[in-house]
Amino acid sequence: MPDNHKQNDLTHSAKLNADGSQKSSRNIAKKLFSSIPTVLVFSALTIGSLLISSQNSYSQNNKKEVMQNNQEQKDGILKPIELYVEAGRKGDGNIAKPAFASTATMSWSENGELKSVPIQVLFDGFSAAKPMEASYKLITLDVEGNAAIVRIESQFGADKYADMFTLVKDGSDWKIISKIYQVIK
Repeated sequence: MPDNHKQNDLTHSAKLNADGSQKSSRNIAKKLFSSIPTVLVFSALTIGSLLISSQNSYSQNNKKEVMQNNQEQKDGILKPIELYVEAGRKGDGNIAKPAFASTATMSWSENGELKSVPIQVLFDGFSAAKPMEASYKLITLDVEGNAAIVRIESQFGADKYADMFTLVKDGSDWKIISKIYQVIK
């Protein structure tokens, strides 16, 4: 019984206003909205609905445009990566040349020591090798404006690599400016 008494006290105190008088929320709402013409209320609701609908439509159209631009951008960034893999597949370093900036480098760690060479070394390596099975899997692609970082896992013949590339947009084309790799054992 004592719990029911406390519940009634809470219900009763919820109906009290700040000045201690009791008024129902229905009466307050009735007084508040009775002073506003019904036409204004419906007009405000209609305009609000139109604005929300318009904003949603803009948002959806903008999202489609951004997604399309992102796909075009992704395709543009992956084009040099495709050329890199294709050069290994066909054993022809010349295929990879348009993918790289002329000043690009290739770097790795060998026995704990940093190695860094001009990218021509990669082209020469592809041209010296026989054509082989080559593939890659995209791991990450991060873009900020005209700069991008791509990480792939590639396989050339039996050898597997973790390749990381930095790219910069050059006109309408993306160019690899550095390749860093780690042999996956």
